[in-house]
Amino acid sequence: MDTLSEILVSTYPETVSLEDETPVVVRPLLKTDEAALLEYFGSLPPEDRLCLKEDVTDPKVIENWIYELDYDSILPLIALYNGNIVGDATLHFNPIGWTRHQAEVRLTTSTRFRVRGLGTILLQNLIDIATQLGLEQISIEVPPVLDKAFYLFEKMGFKEVAKLQGFVKDLEGTESDLVLMVKYLKEVAVDFGKGQRAGAA
Repeated sequence: MDTLSEILVSTYPETVSLEDETPVVVRPLLKTDEAALLEYFGSLPPEDRLCLKEDVTDPKVIENWIYELDYDSILPLIALYNGNIVGDATLHFNPIGWTRHQAEVRLTTSTRFRVRGLGTILLQNLIDIATQLGLEQISIEVPPVLDKAFYLFEKMGFKEVAKLQGFVKDLEGTESDLVLMVKYLKEVAVDFGKGQRAGAA
């Protein structure tokens, strides 16, 4: 089992091609990315920011994220195009307690880079990292307004395990359900002996 630092050093930065051959660079968030990250989140539609649990348009929130940046607690991967952030995917670890075998995923992409494979690439990177770290499960909470995200996670092997009725409210105060999806990584581990890539859906 590799350590997180070994995985990050050996893998990133990585240049990948989207479905239309557009090159993007994937790497962990750095402390020098504060202004670019604030600009990126400010460009997202309000409904996309609902699942992030904090007001990411507040400079103080981003400043605190950067100040407290600790990959062993929260690992943020970003995608860059021409030096601008166009995607952000985070893996939230639970190092102690009864959920230490799990991690939570959060994922956003720029509206200009959707339906081009960027979300799939970022999510696959998180799946691969979680698998190499020996985690057993990763989860995502999906509001119903993000129905396209739901189908992406489903395509990547996540399964709906719970629906919390009336659990969230939109910007107008309307109650809505929240779907909890889980990917069981032990199923992936069984496939390694069959020659499949880690995390392959």
